[in-house]
Amino acid sequence: MSASFTLDLLFSQIWHDPRLRFDHITNCLQNLTLGYSMVEKLWTPNVCFVNSKKTEIHSSPTPNIFLMIYPNGTVWVNYRLQVQSPCMVDLVLFPMDIMNCELIIESYAYNAAKVKLNWREWQPVFSIAKSKLSDFTLYGLQWTKNSFEYAAGQWDQLTVSLTFSRAYGFYILQMYIPTYSSVFLSFVSFWIDLKALPARITLGVSSLMALTFQYGNVAKNLPRVGYVKSIDVYMVLTTAFIFLTMIEVAFVCYLDSENNLRRKERQAEKKKERVAALQRKKDKKKNNYGATTLTNANAAESDLRSNYDEPFSNGTSSSHKISISRQANNMFESLHALAQFGLLADDDDENTKWTAQNVDKFCRKAFPISFCLLNLIYWCYYLYQNYQAKLEALAQMTPPS
Repeated sequence: MSASFTLDLLFSQIWHDPRLRFDHITNCLQNLTLGYSMVEKLWTPNVCFVNSKKTEIHSSPTPNIFLMIYPNGTVWVNYRLQVQSPCMVDLVLFPMDIMNCELIIESYAYNAAKVKLNWREWQPVFSIAKSKLSDFTLYGLQWTKNSFEYAAGQWDQLTVSLTFSRAYGFYILQMYIPTYSSVFLSFVSFWIDLKALPARITLGVSSLMALTFQYGNVAKNLPRVGYVKSIDVYMVLTTAFIFLTMIEVAFVCYLDSENNLRRKERQAEKKKERVAALQRKKDKKKNNYGATTLTNANAAESDLRSNYDEPFSNGTSSSHKISISRQANNMFESLHALAQFGLLADDDDENTKWTAQNVDKFCRKAFPISFCLLNLIYWCYYLYQNYQAKLEALAQMTPPS
């Protein structure tokens, strides 16, 4: 895109030269039409487009110049031209920007004392083609008359201003929708398990590369300006979200490793506490069993005999059974203590709020919602600015008389 526009137009000039009147010769001829070669033999006001980069007369096959002389000496010359002229480009709203292009007409050889320029009283500027182009729409058409002071005197200037609004449908299809796809594709990593870390990293990097490639295709056709454009704001927004997904992957990896380390430390401390508590309980039980054996041996022995109904047992077997019973009781009590204190069970009791799984669950909702909200703000703001620029262009438009 260049800061200029090319326009095909019909440029008419009408002036009065009494030396060319022929009404006193004949009343039958209403006008006199001559060929293009006769223009060079007549006096002309030498009007030109002073701000044009390039101006050409169409030749198909001969120069497209119309010349007519009226009986009273009025001369009408019409040119079919192709004019390339600069435009005032402000890309702050790009691709929803407004462009203002001007054509400045003045006499190159004669100042206002010799040639005065004026617009025709009825509809001096109008368009015979459709106002909607492939990538722009004509919204404003204005014509004014000004005076400009040169060193050689004062010159009249006629200015035509054309205001165009860019059609941004192409950029929505080629820029916005693909980048939306890249951003939402990067959000898929929140649903991928942390164990599949290479897949999450690959997804984020691929989305970032696709986004950079899309923006590069658009930026290479834009002028290098020193201010922030609308599309720059959008690209920073989308790139930031993809970058944050990569940061989230690194954060959950760090969080998961820290939680695992703390979990192992807590388990080691709990096991030490449980072993110490079990040891204290065993010592207490041993003391209790020793007291019972010394003070109430007969009761324990009679209780054991009552539990084991063996009438033919002798004394030696009875004492042996008492010892086995005590060992069994100690073993069952030890197992009960182990189960009670959790030494044999893998206690994975996690009280940490910020785990990798919780962060992923939070990001599954926070990232899409915040992205949609910021996009809503972006589109509302810049569409409103585009609407205001169109209203200003229409307000400057001169209605045809």
